[in-house]
Amino acid sequence: MSSHMMWKNLLMLGILCRTGLSVDISPPDSASKPLRAWATKSASSYSDAYMIGNGRVGAAVFGSAQSENLNVNEDSFWSGGPLSRVNQDALEYMPQMQSLVADGDPVEAANLGQYAYVANPVSTRHFDTMGVLQIRMNHSNTVSDYERWLDLTDGTSGIYYTASGVTYTREYIASSPADVIAIRVAASKPGAVSFNIHLNKGDSLNRFEDYSERVGSDTTVMGGGSASAQSIGFSSGARVVSNGGTVKAIGDHVFCDGADEAWIYFTAWTTFRKEDPREAVLSTLDAVSEQKYDDIREAHVEDYQELMSRVDLNIGASSSDQKARTTEDRMSRLEDEFDPELVVLNFQFGRYLLIASSRNNTLPPNLQGIWNKDMDPQWGSKYTVNINLEMNYWPSYATNLVDLNGPLFDLIDTMLESGKATAKKMYDTRGAVCHHNTDLWGDTAPQDNYEGSTWWPSGFAWMVTHIWDYYEFTGDTDVLKQHFTALQEAALFYIDFMTEYNGWKVTNPSISPENSYRLPNGETAAITLGPTMDNSIAWTLFGIVLDAQRILGIDDDDLAEEVSQTRAKLPPLRTNSNGGIMEWIEDYEETEPGHRHWSPLFGLYPGNQITVSNKTTFDAAKGTIRRRLESGGGDTGWSRAWAIALAARTFDADEAGDSVVHLLSKLTHYPSLLDVNAGSVFQVDGNFGGTAGMAETFVQSHEYVSTASDELTPAYLGDEEDKVPLIRLLPALPSQWASGHVKGLLARGGFEVDVFWDGEANLVNATLTSLKGNSAYVTLGGTPIGGDDGGEEIEVSDGDGPAQFILLEGKKGSEFVITRAG
Repeated sequence: MSSHMMWKNLLMLGILCRTGLSVDISPPDSASKPLRAWATKSASSYSDAYMIGNGRVGAAVFGSAQSENLNVNEDSFWSGGPLSRVNQDALEYMPQMQSLVADGDPVEAANLGQYAYVANPVSTRHFDTMGVLQIRMNHSNTVSDYERWLDLTDGTSGIYYTASGVTYTREYIASSPADVIAIRVAASKPGAVSFNIHLNKGDSLNRFEDYSERVGSDTTVMGGGSASAQSIGFSSGARVVSNGGTVKAIGDHVFCDGADEAWIYFTAWTTFRKEDPREAVLSTLDAVSEQKYDDIREAHVEDYQELMSRVDLNIGASSSDQKARTTEDRMSRLEDEFDPELVVLNFQFGRYLLIASSRNNTLPPNLQGIWNKDMDPQWGSKYTVNINLEMNYWPSYATNLVDLNGPLFDLIDTMLESGKATAKKMYDTRGAVCHHNTDLWGDTAPQDNYEGSTWWPSGFAWMVTHIWDYYEFTGDTDVLKQHFTALQEAALFYIDFMTEYNGWKVTNPSISPENSYRLPNGETAAITLGPTMDNSIAWTLFGIVLDAQRILGIDDDDLAEEVSQTRAKLPPLRTNSNGGIMEWIEDYEETEPGHRHWSPLFGLYPGNQITVSNKTTFDAAKGTIRRRLESGGGDTGWSRAWAIALAARTFDADEAGDSVVHLLSKLTHYPSLLDVNAGSVFQVDGNFGGTAGMAETFVQSHEYVSTASDELTPAYLGDEEDKVPLIRLLPALPSQWASGHVKGLLARGGFEVDVFWDGEANLVNATLTSLKGNSAYVTLGGTPIGGDDGGEEIEVSDGDGPAQFILLEGKKGSEFVITRAG
């Protein structure tokens, strides 16, 4: 039977839907919309597609006019159930490993560790693909006037084209309120919308599908499970609703013929959340089918914009020639032709991705967010916690998306019990530990058998510092109290696990993530004791626990004493022979001077151990940044994103601006704006980190000022005296970003900050709104606390000033307008 006859028969046999009028379809005019990524061709690869998501369900929109294959995902569809992987001989051999490291034989320690430390099996679960939603349009293969887009203003994606004189459009949304992906298909000619849809798990026959079938006359469902004895079961489904024409299901395909307009609704569930995923899919589709698409869209846009519209950034106007070009063309020219509105688009894209991949009652975004097309993705598309998962949430604080942290805290809660069991089984300690990866089950055993990353016990300790970050930006003591146990257990692990070395307390064994060094005999090693990153994480964590105890009124003198005594014996930050921060316990020569990890600078960012108030460590940090970049560092998206934040924290505006351009021009997929992950598909960490790093150029608030006396002196985490945060305005604004503003950023202490600057990058005014009624100091630029380096003085609208540092004291809702003095 010919295709024409098949569609004719469907018209006769199918459900006749009500007819409607022609649909008015206007050209998208994407060039006039500054917060749109757009192209004049469909995506040629997965990494060039536009990602949409509602935190739980995601899709990759390629935008093919004739034959669309939407890769779809559900965030809880992983490769299997929870595993118990701790090596049964780890505890027995741990003292021997520690002695080998302490005695200067890391090579033999690593040899032993690959048998006695490495987990069995070696890997956590990995993120899986849900398959493909296929849309096959029944019109000419020849199209013109094609355009596709991702609009960050309203969180929609779409395509527009003409075929045989008829204009077509498809709009894609991932709605959090409706919990579905919704697709609108429309044509300018009545009765011209004809297509069919189908779900499949993969291109081969080995798809792990257990069923694929129609339900009624308008729905297709597919289901199965992951490839494991402890399988996670899944079901996905799609339904077609039309205005005019007919809708008919044959086999496991659904056909729409002769409609004026039609809508496709997709959702998926797994046994991670639902006992019967198939029933849950049908229930969700039933509920959404009772709503009008316009109402679903309106609710989606309102929900999305409540988050997205909180921050407005302007760093200048792009030229009319720049704005007329596609996103890919503009990105390819950025290195030679600065394009301010394109930089803003990328800044907001990082925020968009977090909104799309992290909502309450979902899982956190993994290496690829909630998007994955492969059954065996790069790095397992897991949660890597030696930088990547933490970086995913960096923009949530300063860029005013703090309420998206729920999934991270849920995962920390899940890891807590697992981490306590791992700490006991592997190390015979109190507390909780995680190594450098975890999964949806909170797996905390070592990951892989790779010398550069496997022997690292500080993943959980780093993750729980986000609890403190959340508190500092929001002042929410309820959340701090709810998760204090996680902070305490992470600290207790360090206290019990650390061993004595040269009068210090150090982690052993450990590594400086993924880096290695040369021994005096020429051999290379990675395993060590007391790496600077561990010391800085422990210093930070111990300080957080002490401060949190005081804030929450937790009277536990024994805990406070243990924390304080161990903290006092941590190795100090030291300078190496190259003038940088020493990375290891000894001044070893690194094997890669331009290594991608910035581990020794944890105390600079995201921590606050290194500040301008200590010139020695501050200058050494600048030396490390300079040496790494000059040696080829910052060569992955996430690494260069981290470099932006580090440069901003050292007030190096030019380097921060240059690293932004480097990230976007060399380490980003031009059409989609997604972060490059060489050798595979994209990762999202570089997008998140880039946005967070840019925010640091406008406003910083990680330092403290002591309020114990009238003299301005710096204070630090864990100090007993009272302290308030210091808010720095325009500490590292790149000169190319002159004349602009940012509105809606958050600062520690619970302040919302709007800043305006002129064409010379000088402050015009800033408005700080107190959301909690707390106090904070404010200053302009990078003057050390209590210093007098000739920096500019400021004034406050209430009459305070002129001065370089001004204390803001008010009540909730108070607004302070800051201007330059004079």
